[in-house]
Amino acid sequence: MGVCSVFYGLEKEDHCRDFEMSFLLLLTVVQYVLHTTAGGDMKVLLVSMDGFRNDYLTKTKTPSFDKLIASGVTMAYMNNSFVTNTFPCHYTMATGLYPETHGILANTMYDPEFNRTFTMANTESRWWEGGEPIWITAVKHGLQSGVYFWPGSEAAIHDRKATQWRKYNQTVPFKERVDTVVSWLSEGKFDLGVMYFHEPDSSGHRLGPNDPNLLPVIEEMDKILEYLMLTIENSGLKDKVNLIVTSDHGMTDIDLAHRVVDISRYANSSVLKSVVDQGSSSHMRPQEGKDRELVAALSGVEHLHVFLKEDIPERFHLKNNRRVMPVFAYADEGWMITTNATTSAQRANTSKGSHGYDNELINMKPIFIASGPAFKVNATVDPIRSVDIYPLICHLLNMTGAPNNGSLYRGKTLLNSSFSEVHSSQGSTSQSVWMEASYTLVFILASLNIYIYMNPNSVIIS
Repeated sequence: MGVCSVFYGLEKEDHCRDFEMSFLLLLTVVQYVLHTTAGGDMKVLLVSMDGFRNDYLTKTKTPSFDKLIASGVTMAYMNNSFVTNTFPCHYTMATGLYPETHGILANTMYDPEFNRTFTMANTESRWWEGGEPIWITAVKHGLQSGVYFWPGSEAAIHDRKATQWRKYNQTVPFKERVDTVVSWLSEGKFDLGVMYFHEPDSSGHRLGPNDPNLLPVIEEMDKILEYLMLTIENSGLKDKVNLIVTSDHGMTDIDLAHRVVDISRYANSSVLKSVVDQGSSSHMRPQEGKDRELVAALSGVEHLHVFLKEDIPERFHLKNNRRVMPVFAYADEGWMITTNATTSAQRANTSKGSHGYDNELINMKPIFIASGPAFKVNATVDPIRSVDIYPLICHLLNMTGAPNNGSLYRGKTLLNSSFSEVHSSQGSTSQSVWMEASYTLVFILASLNIYIYMNPNSVIIS
């Protein structure tokens, strides 16, 4: 039974059916108008090469990166979020929110309300719903988005997922990922593609960032970029796709045999209940009422910075979340926090690089390059922040973004003047105007149908 029939009775159903068909037809037109207003012919492809430090391009020949830079815009580095680890940094890029807001504070974390510990294998929605990732924003605007691996993409965010997504599988060849995402953008008519590669991070951890054996890995990622650019061109998308190639963090050398801070030497179980995570930083759970005692026990330990939760520096944008433990510590660059120095030393030969350190350190800062019809050509601009990527993509696709910490003012420094001028008054404004007009049309049509029904003799159609 239709909506109109419920109001006016079954005996009026023929007229109601006409009304409802008209109503549905108009809604279809509205949906089409909103889709063409948000997105249009412009497409965006966001690519992350995990752990790609800002200076890697100076270490070896990278002709494809050079070509991309010449055809687009770059910066000395991108300012990323803290802690400089894979999950928090990637979710900041996706949502435009600092970790204290989106809630993914670390690769491993404890939630006292859930009484559960999060690991990188966790896809439960409740952990991820502190922010709205860009692929969800696209879907909410009637656009199609495809994600080939990205932290959070396997979780339903308030009952929504990307149009297409893949369960994480590190063994999937890089070229297969490229082929799939480009096919989404071309054959599938998708508006947004998001893609993740785990190199050069994996090799950087194993070898360290300054090992000569890392150079072939950087060169291989250059070849993957070449393949991506060629595939985009062969698919007829070169003049439609705005390509962003970036990373989550950098990498630095570590020495697990000699540069570790073993907190078990300074704090015993009388003050320390448990350590949630360890490495470049650590969230610690003190025994009940022992917060200050734990901080006092660790204060003055060389190469360690320790804080009560409320005293964590504001610049980290970290402390305002229940998943931050009462005591937080981070190490000097190249030092690692552990609860067992002997066990750490056993991994010294297989783990020579790490990250997660202070995001103001130059070695923690990643690359950023963008090229496409909207971007400047052969330009270098001041560094933007990773939180700026979300509002930038929203602008490129004419979408109204969810609340975020990013700045479109900084993001627009990447854009060529013609695109920035043409689109500066669009996005949220144009869509809201179309939406308001569309709803007005729906109201007028509904009112007209009801009037004609109630006054059949007052309207004569000749």
